[in-house]
Amino acid sequence: MAAVAGSASLVPTACCAVVADGFAWAGWCCGAALLVLVAAEAFELVELALPGVSTTPVHCDPKHWPMLSVHVPICAEPPDLVKRTLRALHGLGNDRMEVIVVDNNTADPTLWRPIEELCRELGPSFRFFHLPCWPGYKAGALNFALARTAEDAVVISVIDSDYVVDAGFVDALIGHFADSDVGFAQAPQDYRDWEGRYFTRMCYWEYWQFFAVSMRLRRRRNAILMHGTMVMIRKAALLQVGGWSEWCLTEDSELGLRLLAANYRGVYCSRTLGRGLVPFSNRDYRRQRERWVTGGMQTLRRHWRLFLPRHGSLTAKQKLHYLQGWAPWVRDGLLVGSVPIAAVISGLSLWCVGTPAALVPLATSVLVVVNYLALREFIVYRIFLKRPWLDALGAGLAILGLVVTAGVAVLRSGTGRRLAFERTPKQRNAVPSMKWRTLAELSVAATMAVLAIQLVQVFGLAGVLPGAGMLAYSALFACSVATDVLARRGG
Repeated sequence: MAAVAGSASLVPTACCAVVADGFAWAGWCCGAALLVLVAAEAFELVELALPGVSTTPVHCDPKHWPMLSVHVPICAEPPDLVKRTLRALHGLGNDRMEVIVVDNNTADPTLWRPIEELCRELGPSFRFFHLPCWPGYKAGALNFALARTAEDAVVISVIDSDYVVDAGFVDALIGHFADSDVGFAQAPQDYRDWEGRYFTRMCYWEYWQFFAVSMRLRRRRNAILMHGTMVMIRKAALLQVGGWSEWCLTEDSELGLRLLAANYRGVYCSRTLGRGLVPFSNRDYRRQRERWVTGGMQTLRRHWRLFLPRHGSLTAKQKLHYLQGWAPWVRDGLLVGSVPIAAVISGLSLWCVGTPAALVPLATSVLVVVNYLALREFIVYRIFLKRPWLDALGAGLAILGLVVTAGVAVLRSGTGRRLAFERTPKQRNAVPSMKWRTLAELSVAATMAVLAIQLVQVFGLAGVLPGAGMLAYSALFACSVATDVLARRGG
């Protein structure tokens, strides 16, 4: 009987050992993948040292502008905000331009009727459409506008409802369309009214590093990422590729990819030609990033064949730039997805099943990622953009604080569940943040920190590297919490 009992007691131990081996193998795979993704990202820093490629605006006399159709999609926006946008467009003053305003899915007539009245006042070149119930979100509204665009229009521009264009907006971009291979021309998404709060200042510089660094590098190899505002598109090219994709949450970047695959060229003008609004709360900031990440993953799932080695629609350099652009989000997904792996390995080690050495590959990779992010922000903000320490640290905190948000969005998009389009509010919300999410992230940060301390206490030197990796996980979640707390306190 004693022998039977002894053999029975070995079964749970053997099962735990198998589980420990399985998680150790998973941790090794995640660690290796993280290092590959960091190496792909780091190439961007190398390119910063290379000479840039500038794009000089091709000026065009307003008397010789090709017919331009400006599309302004709106949905439950503050009327005064939209009025400012439309008046700026009216101020461009040219008879070779029309403006089509499409309000979709706004139930409150006090929001859209003032816009309808303003369009009537601004003259026949401004047309307003109210769609009480219309599918496809922003892409649906843009396809509606496309179907009603003037027949002689050559170029279409999309302007978000909060963007106030500069007087030179059209002149700086429309001349590029004299080249028949130009499919779209993009100006930066710049912002206004961000200086007053530290949180919005953090957001601004987190945004701006993409336009100041990544877009300039993409310009070298015709791999420009199209954005949903401050953009001009050749109408014939837009029709050729089938219009806007209503299935994608980032219909703009998805369209840009299809235009490049159709052998059109994208132009990036690095000069600010208009400004919009930074999200008012961390809740809006996070949800906007979730939409961008989810849309990017949707695009990758739909168009993955374009990136196969023998597929000739894109050049190898274009493929590498797009994949490099998605790499940080995939990295964030791996970081968040590997949290339970690291926690289980640590727990089993403390439970005397396995050793902390099983955590070393994953812990090392996480430490490399965190240190790379810190180094990158130092190079970009302090050396390249020459920002003061306060801005550099704030932008770095914003970037680290988005790791968890982007990672969760990647994991969620992997389930294939269709998500609804969530517009970024253009005014302050009554609910500025999601406290339940902050509490969950705080719990994860605390758990990983406790496990780190336990590993060092129990295993001594052997637990230092695994413990440091667990602290790195804790720091990423803590940055997300710190960003939310700072935003809610009006920082």
